[in-house]
Amino acid sequence: MVLSSRIRDSFPLPPRPADPVSPLAVAGLTVAYHDRPVLWDVDFVAPPAGLVAVLGPNGAGKSTFLKAVLGLIPKLAGEVRFFGRPLDRKSGLVAYVPQRTAVDWDFPITAVEVVAMGLYHRIGWLRPVRRRHLEAARVQLDRVGLADLADRQIGQLSGGQQQRVFLARALAQDARLYLLDEPLAGIDAASEQVVVELLRELRATGRTVIVVHHDLESVPGIFDEAMLLNVRRIAAGPVGTVLTPANLARAYGVTFAPKVAAVVGG
Repeated sequence: MVLSSRIRDSFPLPPRPADPVSPLAVAGLTVAYHDRPVLWDVDFVAPPAGLVAVLGPNGAGKSTFLKAVLGLIPKLAGEVRFFGRPLDRKSGLVAYVPQRTAVDWDFPITAVEVVAMGLYHRIGWLRPVRRRHLEAARVQLDRVGLADLADRQIGQLSGGQQQRVFLARALAQDARLYLLDEPLAGIDAASEQVVVELLRELRATGRTVIVVHHDLESVPGIFDEAMLLNVRRIAAGPVGTVLTPANLARAYGVTFAPKVAAVVGG
């Protein structure tokens, strides 16, 4: 996938300073694949604590937003700061959970070994994972209800269990900011309940959790704030002010049924 410079040359964007205090502050973020903008001039400031949903239709740039702020894909323009610094200065404070489809589930590794990967910033790269590290990983597996599956190869777990293992890995990092890409997609009801309760627990301990999410009806019952995307940022802020019928129509290009509009505050 090659990033073209033609958009940058044709539409230069002036840099804007990112908020120096926020766990994640983004100013003028622009990403393009070939000549097609995927994100355009997006500003975003995360709250100091709470649960934030990133919402929008398919192809809106939701997952791209997470990958771009983490430097996993290149950007055309924009400034990104984590707790006022570049990511390489604050990486120990940030945890990321990718989509399940991005993971090689055939890799010969057990659930507890996956979770122990979240301790690498304490263990040190290329240093051995010792018994005490595995025991710490088992504690996190117990938090997600999978202590009895610790020695199971990761590919032998159900989709919901796999998602919980990767959340346990993020919990092991003891981060201040969590970026989760579709953690509730395609999982069973029991796993969904565990994940939602853990999100609330992180909020209660002062963490900020930014979640790419797809189910509009569940947003008010889970999240405090939302960012609505469709290449550009449509709106961001408290859920009740973001998910209005007018904003939803701008983002999705359709008028929502009365049931959905009522749930999200219409």
